[in-house]
Order: sequence, then C-alpha cells, then structure tokens
Amino acid sequence: MSTRTDEDRYPAVEELSALVQKVLADPDVTDSVADHVRWVHRTIRNALEREDYKERYATSLRELLGPGATALCELTEDGELRLRGYKNNPKGVTTSQRRRSSILRRLAREAGVPSGAISYPKPPRKPTMPAWARSQLHNGLKAQVEKQPSDPGLARMLVVVGLVLDAAPRTGELCTCGIADLAPDLSWVKIIRNPQAVSSDLHLTEVWPVSPITQAALENWLPIRDQLIAGLQGSKNSLLVSHGHGSYRRGTPLGRKGLIESYVAQVGELKGVVTSGGGKGWELPEGLEQLRLGVQDQRRAYSVEQAAGAKTPHWGPAVVLNPLLPEDAEKKKTAAAMAKVVQAVDAFHAARVSAGDDTDPTVLRARRTLREATRAAWARTDHTATLKLLHQARLANDDLAAAGYKEPLLDALERT
Repeated sequence: MSTRTDEDRYPAVEELSALVQKVLADPDVTDSVADHVRWVHRTIRNALEREDYKERYATSLRELLGPGATALCELTEDGELRLRGYKNNPKGVTTSQRRRSSILRRLAREAGVPSGAISYPKPPRKPTMPAWARSQLHNGLKAQVEKQPSDPGLARMLVVVGLVLDAAPRTGELCTCGIADLAPDLSWVKIIRNPQAVSSDLHLTEVWPVSPITQAALENWLPIRDQLIAGLQGSKNSLLVSHGHGSYRRGTPLGRKGLIESYVAQVGELKGVVTSGGGKGWELPEGLEQLRLGVQDQRRAYSVEQAAGAKTPHWGPAVVLNPLLPEDAEKKKTAAAMAKVVQAVDAFHAARVSAGDDTDPTVLRARRTLREATRAAWARTDHTATLKLLHQARLANDDLAAAGYKEPLLDALERT
C-alpha cells in the first residue's frame, strides 16, 4: 500500500494511472488498443515493484516514459517482468516488443514528454508461394475435394483453403463468415473486410466469386456442419464450426485461434499421410497467413499486368458494398436488382408455359437469368429479403432450385 510519502517521492505512479485512464477514455481508442494499453500498464506496475527501478524512474513521467521506457524494453527483452509466469521466452517475442514499444510511445505523446521506448524493426516477412506452387495448390485442392472427405477437420479445412485461394480473406474475416454470407448457388461469398489499423466499425463488404472446386468443398462441408451443430443451443449461423477437437466444444463457432490451430494440424496430418505412402505431399504453406499473402501477391501481379495492357482475367470482387457511399445511390441499385428478380420469375414462368418442357433451351436460358438475378439481389440484401421476394413473385418452393438455391444451403438457413 502506498503512503503519502511514497506519493510525494514517486509521483509518476499516480500520474501514470491518470494518464492511462485518459487514454482509455478516448472514444477513438479501439478495444484492441485498450487491451494493449492495460497490458503495458500492468507491465510498468510490475517493474515498479522493483525498488531500484522505482527509485530511479518513478520521480516523474518524463523519467518513467523516457529512460524508464528504455529500461523496461531491455528488461522484457531478457524475459523478465512476464505476467503469466512462463518459464521460457515465447517464440516471436519481437511482435510483443513492437506492440509494447508502440503503446509506450503513445503514452509519452499523451503526456507530452520524450519517449525512450526502443524502436524494433518489423520482422522479415515469410516468403510467399511462386505462381507454379499456387497452381499446385488448386490441383491439390481439387484432388482432395473429389474424395468427398467425411472427416470434419479435413472437410472444413478444404473450405478454408478454397475461400482463401478465391478471395484472400484474413483469418478473422473467415471466422465471421456465416451461412447467410453464401450465395444461393454457393457461387459467391460475402467477405466483410476488417483491415488492421482501421478503428472504424464501418467496413467494406466484398462479394467474391467462388470457384467450382470451392463450391464442391462447401457442398461437402454443409451436411457435416449440420451434424456438428445438431442439438446446439443458441446461434447456428457460423459457417466454420468446431468438430469438438481439444477444448473446443462441438458445433460452436470456430474462433481465430482455433482456426489457425486446426489448419496447422490438418496440414501436418496431410503431409504425414502422403509422405508415409512414399508420395509427394500437397505442398500447403505451414501457416494460414502465409497462404493468404501468397494469394494477395498473385492478385497484385494480375493488377500490374492488366495496367500494362496484358489480357489478364479480372480478379476481384463481383460487388462491393460501401457503407460510406450515398444511401440513395445504394437504394437505387438494390431496387433495380430486386426488380430484375421479379422480371426473371415472370420470364421463367412464361418460358415454361410456352415450351412445355423444362429441358427446352428457352427454359434453360430463363433459369440461368433467374439464377443470376437472384444472386445479384442477395448480394445487395440477404436471404430473408430474397426468399420473400421470390415468394411474392409467385415462385413455388419446389422451384427455388431454378433460382439457384442449393438444398444444403436451404437446410442450413432453416436451422439458423
């Protein structure tokens, strides 16, 4: 317990607490940054329990956040002041050091004093895959999906790999994907972009085309997912759910940590099985982020080639929903998309009556138009609004397949 004498001798102790509260009260501070501020505050308090550190640096905020910050960085580099009692230094400690140093500089700026926090260089980025390796990944994914694996971990990982190859989502963006984010025919997926260092809650929603092989992986996964969530109480919307491995409860939404762990485990298992059989393994990157970065590099290469005039296929989202665009403009696009659905339903009925045979080319073209219109309306609204619209346009439930709705998706939507 501090005394009045301690407060007089070491005013920085109380001043630091007030400074931290001031930073946390800033409405622009995100939850993630707030957690890091509290973490650094605990580390400093831990250091202040050392009489030599307290005696030397707690006399003022200028000392505590100047030379005291330098000493703090050096102590943590040596594995001291650890809050959780780990015996060994963690791997990748540079990331923690960089975060801590960044928060120390932020506190110094807020206090109006020079910062003594050590600046740590960014770690070198892991090499991403060359183009030929990405082609092999597609081939490997196709071979695995065609086996229609019943193992939940493998079936789910194939969906994850497919979506990353198609749209390059971050791990957190994958975890937030729900059943409702899949297009009626599974050919598109909505990705809510949540880039790092962006504090706003308003993010772009990109609607990306899904490759046929990823669609097949989804069709294989959805029935398995239904079995995993059977009997589960609460929300059943998440696309990626746990299969009960380790401490993760069966059927619960898979979090970022669980997704990374399951990916690493499945990659290791796949390589082990193939290698033990004397064959060459499916050369997936060991880390999910490394896979994403490789796909992003490919995407940037496509953009450069297009800018140079090459006839490179366009690779990008089919639709982008920007919450910052004028509301009236978005409403007009949504209304136009929904109007096309009604027209497509009418044309489909008319083609059926005229042809009298569902295999007639006229009916098949009308089905294709209806499927595309339904998908476009879903991209700008959701499944509830789209299905309601189809019903109002007098499309029978038995004809939802003509609008592109896959049976596994309808079953999953019903369970949500």
